[in-house]
Formats: sequence, C-alpha cells, structure tokens
Amino acid sequence: MSTHQPVPAELKGLVDLSADVLGTFVLYATDDYFAEKENLLKPGPPQWLEGEYTSKGKWMDGWESQRKREPGHDFAIVRLGAPGSVRGALVDTTHFKGNAPQQIALEGIEAPYTATAAQFLEDNRWFPIIDQSAVKPDFPNVFTLAKASPRVTHVRLRIYPDGGVARLRIYGDVLAEERTFWRSGSVDLGALENGGTIAAKSDEFFGPPANMLLPGRGVNMGDGWETKRRRTPGSDWAVVKLARRGILERIELDTHFFKGNAPQATLIEAVDASGLPAEVLQGLLSSASPSGWRVLVDKTALVQHRRHQLEPTYPMPVTHVRVHIFPHGGVNRLRLFGYALDTEAETTALKRLNALDEPALRTVLHSCCGSSAWVDGMIARRPFASVRALFASAESVWWSLGAKDFLEAFAAHPRIGQNKKAAPQSEQSAEWSKGEQRAVAQADAETLERLAKLNDEYYEKFGFIFIVFATGKSAPEMLALLEQRLPREKTDEVETAAAEQAKITRVRLEKWLREQMAGR
Repeated sequence: MSTHQPVPAELKGLVDLSADVLGTFVLYATDDYFAEKENLLKPGPPQWLEGEYTSKGKWMDGWESQRKREPGHDFAIVRLGAPGSVRGALVDTTHFKGNAPQQIALEGIEAPYTATAAQFLEDNRWFPIIDQSAVKPDFPNVFTLAKASPRVTHVRLRIYPDGGVARLRIYGDVLAEERTFWRSGSVDLGALENGGTIAAKSDEFFGPPANMLLPGRGVNMGDGWETKRRRTPGSDWAVVKLARRGILERIELDTHFFKGNAPQATLIEAVDASGLPAEVLQGLLSSASPSGWRVLVDKTALVQHRRHQLEPTYPMPVTHVRVHIFPHGGVNRLRLFGYALDTEAETTALKRLNALDEPALRTVLHSCCGSSAWVDGMIARRPFASVRALFASAESVWWSLGAKDFLEAFAAHPRIGQNKKAAPQSEQSAEWSKGEQRAVAQADAETLERLAKLNDEYYEKFGFIFIVFATGKSAPEMLALLEQRLPREKTDEVETAAAEQAKITRVRLEKWLREQMAGR
C-alpha cells in the first residue's frame, strides 16, 4: 500500500505542492519546543505512540510549540518543493486534543528558493491565502479556496496562539518557471514538479498513478502506481496531462520494485487536445477506446524491476499521453522527455520581436548585451522560429565571439555598487542594472568601501570591470566572489566573466519576453 497520506476528497486531483519528495522544507518556526517543525511534512499520516515520552514531554508526531505566557502567536515558514497556485490546504491536528491551536491562518509569497528565514521575517510582501479561521482539535481540517491564489514559492502557517499541528499539506496547481521550457535539451513534460498531472485512470487500488510522476526512483513497491488484479480481458491505463504541449523524444517506464506484479507489456498513445471542445476531450479521457488517440509507442514487452527506454514512433505535438499496462500490475516511474512548443502568449511575444525594424531590434538586443558583434549575430539569425531557438541563438552567438567582443560587453555595465550608468549603456540596460544590484543599496558602509577598493584592484589587474550575475545576490556574497576571483589569471577570468555575461544576457532576454507576454 502507498505510504503517502490520502488526499482529502475535497481536494482530489490537485497536486500536493508541499510533498516532501518534491523538496519542500520548513525554513523556520518561532518555537518547536515539544515537537520538531520538520514533522509537518512527513509523508505518511500522523502516528500515535502510547506511553512514548521525550525529556520535554509526550512524544508527538507533528509540530508543537510550548504554551505561550505572553501576547502573540507562533508560525512556521515553509519553502514549497513545487511553486504554484494554491487551491486548498489540509491542516491536520490528529492526536492533538488538548494541545491544538484554536485558529490558523495561511499566507504566501513568491521569492527565490535561496531566500533565507531572516529575509522573510523582514519581508512585507506576504499576502493572505486563508484568513484566520477556527480549527478542530484531533481532526483533519480541510480548507478549500473559492479562488486560486497567485503563484507562491513559500507559505507561512500561523497558529493562534500556540499548540500542535500534525501535518500541513498545500494543494494546488504547479506553476513551473517559464525558463524550464525555454532551455535547450529535453525536459520531462510529465513530471509533477514541472506541472504534469494525471487526467484520468482506470484503477488505482494499491497506489495512485500520480506517484509515477514524482521525482527520483520510488523507495519501495508502495511508491508507484499499482492496480488490482484484473479478471477480465483488456488493460489498465492512466492518462497524463503534460505540463506543456510539446514533442516527445524519449520515454522511460520504470518497473523498479515491481517483480511478481509488473505488467507484461505497455502501449502508449497520445492526443493533441489543443482546440478540442471540453466535451470531446472528456470523452477521450473517460474511455479506453483507441478512437481519437494516436499510437506513440507500439505494444512493447516489459519485464519486472527494470527501467525501460522507449522511443516514440514519430514526432507529433501532444498534450495528453495514455499509458496502457497489460493486463494489470505496477509502474514505479514514468518519464516523458521532450521539448515544449510555444504557448499563444510566447508566440505573440516572439512575433513582436521578429517584426521589429532593425534600429528598434538593435536597441532591445543592445540592452541585453553590450557587444555589437553579438547584436549583429542575433539580427542575422532573425526570424527566430521559437522561444527555445531565440535563447539557443543567444548562447551560440555569444560563445562564437572573441575576447575583444567580450570586453565590449563588459564595458556596458556599471561597477558593482556604482549608481551612475556606464557610458555605452542604454537607458533600459541601466534600469535593469539598478534592479540587478538592488541588494547593494542595503549594504553597510564597510562592505561598500571594501567593494570599491577591490573593484579598483580588479580593474587595474584585468583591464575590465568585475562582472557578476548579481540578481538575487547580497552585497557580501558579491564581495566574496570578487575576493575569490581577484587572484586568478587573466585568461581564466575573461572566461569566467564571459560566463557571467551569458547569464545576464539570458535573464534580460527573459525579462523582455515576459514583459511582452504580459502586454507591456
């Protein structure tokens, strides 16, 4: 049987954004005297051990703070393993009877995954997801939202005034970063962490098919999709809705741990549901009939306890994949590798870029990278067939250039900690630089003085300013990198600075593209 906690009926079909296996982590709690904050994310249901005590009191399977003797309340900050839009939550107080909180509230924020607890304690951008609400003791309290929240990467659970919560589950829809699908190379379009979901299934008696989309390889047989034994002809099946419409290039079907109960064979079908009426799509999802589905992988024999590598018959745009297992059995993991096709918003933004006259395009590209040769190379490659092609071209053109072109690009940046724009820098580039160096403005005088001194030494030694991808970095972090790179040889440092410039260029292109997608 599965070791995962069952999803509440009210939230069935949603993704547990807080699943421990996705990389969720409790960053901070005001107090966890009686029971550790990490217990909130344990994968299974809460346990009770009769007569079990620690040196601090009764052993409890959850997060429990001590009794407050002054005004205020306790809270915990959780970094979600899968950023997304919240549509509901489970605040489970099972086994907490006389020591449960009276009320809870849930807040969210979108921030870098590297953000620290100290930064969050001072951040005022938190917004409410669940208003302060009463909870029952010793009870799986389920909250459903009338409207899905904005994208969040972290949540803050407030408990009033103190007490214990056994488990916290945050349910919703995964919203992966667009750059996940903009990179060159294959991406797992079915992965839960990228936004893949199960749209339909024939059976999930021993384990839900969503387990197939979890990261890594399962820890045991209960960590996969397993159906009961069929006593009739046919197959069991599950439909995966891809994170993005795309072209699949390679499929992995893993029967790891399934030995005496692995399927004998698989048949994989696909459909492109873009533009299909909802009722037509529902008909495709609710039936095992081959009508409307195209064969992606012909019927193929499977063996127990093995990772199978399968290749699609031919490339086709798909939004949903149906995996048949004959006649029944278990699958540990399913990987659907390929590349995403542009969304409507991405296509529109790319058309705007391709339609710019040369002076306007040159202005946009020069704001992303100060090298004239890079700008010329990008203009020569226009029109760009896709967003992926745009970023692949940016990378390819940059690394085809030489040291002279690199130095020209470096010169179009202000020094770290310097407010005025560099002489050859465009207004847009200068504005982006301010945003990228936002953390420097918060640095103390000693750090700024040290940055200025080492910047001078760096320029004197290498003949160009210190280039670093500053977005999300604090002033001390940038200072540490400057100290680390200062002793290096010039040839090595030019390559390092070029790599940093490549990151800056890509992020600025992404920023411009997102602005166009938002209609700005």
